[in-house]
Amino acid sequence: MGFWDIVGKVASTVIEIGARSHADFQRNAGEKIRDYERKLAQAEGSSRMRDPEYAKKVEAARQKFEAGKQKFYGVSSPNTVVKDGVTLIGGLSVDQWDSRWQRLGILGSLTLSDLSRYNQSIGLYKAELGGKTVYIGRAVEYNNGGFRKRLRDYLRSSDSGRTHTSGGKMNQYADRITLSILVVGTSEKEVGLVKELEVAMIMKHGPAWNVQFRA
Repeated sequence: MGFWDIVGKVASTVIEIGARSHADFQRNAGEKIRDYERKLAQAEGSSRMRDPEYAKKVEAARQKFEAGKQKFYGVSSPNTVVKDGVTLIGGLSVDQWDSRWQRLGILGSLTLSDLSRYNQSIGLYKAELGGKTVYIGRAVEYNNGGFRKRLRDYLRSSDSGRTHTSGGKMNQYADRITLSILVVGTSEKEVGLVKELEVAMIMKHGPAWNVQFRA
């Protein structure tokens, strides 16, 4: 099977996945999207892009891929659109959002004072261990402590926030985890955007502890 046959097959698969149930794409989509993103990036970086016919095929493949991702992230959502062949979530590409993480420090060392400024802020948080992203989660309780509450849940003496395996690991490795946050907003209207970005970031980084979104 030639390269473009593979490209067409994978792109079609991504579109089909985007139209399936949540349970189906949880099992299959992550690895397929990451694999195709790598293949497409290689094609776009190839010296063959000087060939107009080749460049046209790559552009068509990119557009098809972005259409599939739009369905995957939430085709019915006003937050997600495709513009000039790039999927935008809340007006920014995933790469642009990915450049906006704010590093807070070691999770186990964060105090109430460190987190108090984020009492009403909502968005994503990223845990890194040994230089690798191991977990991405969301904080959406804008009227109940925002990031402060969600992150402190991992440090309390009770098991609040640690009923899942990932929560237990966040607590277990708290003194080694480097924690970053991505502030998205401060109100209910941004909750949907946070959820879409969570899926997009997990698909991009493939964190080991986010098993529900891995292939």
